[in-house]
Amino acid sequence: MRLSGAVEQACCIMALLADPNETSPITNDTLAEKMAVSPTYLKKISRKLVVAQLIISTQGAGGGFILAREMSQVTLHDVVLAIEGEAPFFQSRGIIERVFATRRHQVEIGMNMIEKVFSEAQQKWNYYLKTVTLEDIAKEVMRG
Repeated sequence: MRLSGAVEQACCIMALLADPNETSPITNDTLAEKMAVSPTYLKKISRKLVVAQLIISTQGAGGGFILAREMSQVTLHDVVLAIEGEAPFFQSRGIIERVFATRRHQVEIGMNMIEKVFSEAQQKWNYYLKTVTLEDIAKEVMRG
């Protein structure tokens, strides 16, 4: 599976908001400047994080973004889910069925096997990402 660069940027947003030296909300423009990315593009990512309830957007003077939860309560799975959604790794497009139309029974057996393997792989992937919090990563960074 290939994740978009937005996942890395979302992790950076979360890390910047978790910085103990930051005592007030951080604006989208400040995040964009620190990350050297387009503010417009960053708005799309931050919006997904708000919808997923990983960050909170505060309005008005002194407004910006803050964490919605402690870093110990946010997993890599939460971030990936917020950015990439829940689409399964494998989605049949019907190509195998068309190519091997005369072998319908064998195709059904093969497709069931393929779908089962990818489904199990995705379950293991999700489980593992749920075991790593952003706090775990921050602690490791601080040791280095």
